[in-house]
Amino acid sequence: MNRTETAELLAFVARIDNRRHDDATVLAWWEILNDLPAADCHEAAQRHFATSDAYLMPVHIRRGADEVARERIRAINASAHARAIEAEHAQRQHTEDRSDDVAQLVADLRRRLGDYDRNVLRRAEWVREDRLRQRAEPEPNPHYVGPPPPGGHPVPEPEPTQEPR
Repeated sequence: MNRTETAELLAFVARIDNRRHDDATVLAWWEILNDLPAADCHEAAQRHFATSDAYLMPVHIRRGADEVARERIRAINASAHARAIEAEHAQRQHTEDRSDDVAQLVADLRRRLGDYDRNVLRRAEWVREDRLRQRAEPEPNPHYVGPPPPGGHPVPEPEPTQEPR
């Protein structure tokens, strides 16, 4: 919001609550509200006067403008969500609605294929991924003897050594 829009906002507020304002007041309000859209601030002022009898301060405008922006974002998100659901529904209908001829053709092809090697009809990248995944699976450790028994593993006795003569 620029200074002119801030002055227009204060003029709107003055028409409702008869407050007086000068250039210093406009500048002070602008310093607080300059990062907000003017339309949101105006909407916040209207809502404040419609729902509150408190003296309007810049903090009320800031809170109200933030709420207006949140409502706008919620509406945009809801609209996008509804469009996504409609598109998914249309896509599902497009893929699920098969005519009897197409369903018969698919059934005939499946019957003619009979038993087949699954990897023959898969994409080469998928087959490669499966093979890499199988290679990456760890082998069991042949030296693993399990957890120690209660009291620990027995310590072997040292063998007697022969001393040189």
